[in-house]
Amino acid sequence: MSKCWHTILAFVFPALWAISAQASGLEATLDRYEITVPMGSPTIIQASLHNSATAPVYLTGVKVQLSEGASGDIYNPALLHERLFKLEPGQSWGGPLAVVRPNHRGPLLIVGSIRLIGGSTPASGDSLVSIPLKLTIDDRKRKFDGSYDPGDIPACDRPLEDCCDPDEVGCYQIANHCIYVADGYDRQEVCINHQAEKSYEHIADLRVSSDVAHIVYLASFQCASGGSDVLCKRTVVMDHLERTGPAVATHLELSPDGQHYAYIARGACVLHAGEEVCSGTTHPIVDGVKVEVMPAWYRGK
Repeated sequence: MSKCWHTILAFVFPALWAISAQASGLEATLDRYEITVPMGSPTIIQASLHNSATAPVYLTGVKVQLSEGASGDIYNPALLHERLFKLEPGQSWGGPLAVVRPNHRGPLLIVGSIRLIGGSTPASGDSLVSIPLKLTIDDRKRKFDGSYDPGDIPACDRPLEDCCDPDEVGCYQIANHCIYVADGYDRQEVCINHQAEKSYEHIADLRVSSDVAHIVYLASFQCASGGSDVLCKRTVVMDHLERTGPAVATHLELSPDGQHYAYIARGACVLHAGEEVCSGTTHPIVDGVKVEVMPAWYRGK
C-alpha cells in the first residue's frame, strides 16, 4: 500500500472504533476518535472519567497494552495517586491518562487497550474498564506492515535522547552514545549516533563494550536466493574493520573489556523460510583463531 495513504487512513481507520467504555459505574471516554502517533516523540492520550455509581470508585492502576510497533504506559503515576485515586459518586475528571511511544521497527497500525484497575476499596485490583485503542504511526519511511519500499536506504536519524525501543535487541544507549542497527530495503547499517558504518544486506549480534570504545557485529553480504533459502557470505566486523576467519561465524560475543571477540564457527548456514539453519561441525573461534575451549566470558550458545 502506498505511503501517501498514511495520513488519510490515520483519520479514517481509527474512527471505526467507539473510544468509550463503561463498567462498574465508571465511564471512560477518550478525547478523540482519530489517534495518529508521530515518530520521534511520545503522544499523550487524554481521557474523561465519570463515576455514575452511588458509591466511591478507587483507581489503583492503569495498564496500556499494545500490539507490536509501539509501547505505552500511564502518563503520570503521581497523578493517579494524588488526584485520581478516589472518584466520589457523580464526580468527573478529565486530563492526560496515558502516553504512547512509537517503535522504530514494526507495523504502523497498532491495536490495544487502556485498562483501568481498581474497585470499591483502596486495595482493589479488579479490572474496571477497558478502552479499546487503534492507532496509526506516522512514519513515511515504512509501509503499514513495517517493511520498506525498494530504494529506501537506512538512515541514522534516531534522536539521541530516545534511541532504543523497549526490549529492542541490539540497541545500546550508553552515556551520550546511541548505537543501533538501521533498516532499509534489503540493507542494514550500524549507526553510532548519527554516523553510519558500511551498509550490508543483514547485520546480527551487535555487541558494544561498556565504555563504548569497541563494537563488533556479524555482517552478511552477497546474498543469493534459491527457492525459500537465502545464502550469504558473512564476516565479523570489529571496530570498523572486517575480520576474516574460518568457516561461518555464529553466536558472536565481545569480551567485557572489548579487546576480544569469540564465536562458534559452522560449515555452512542458510536462511530457510526466515529461520537460520546451520550445518557442519562446530569450532570455537577467538579473535579469528580456532581454539580448543571458549574463554569464561563467552556467553553464546
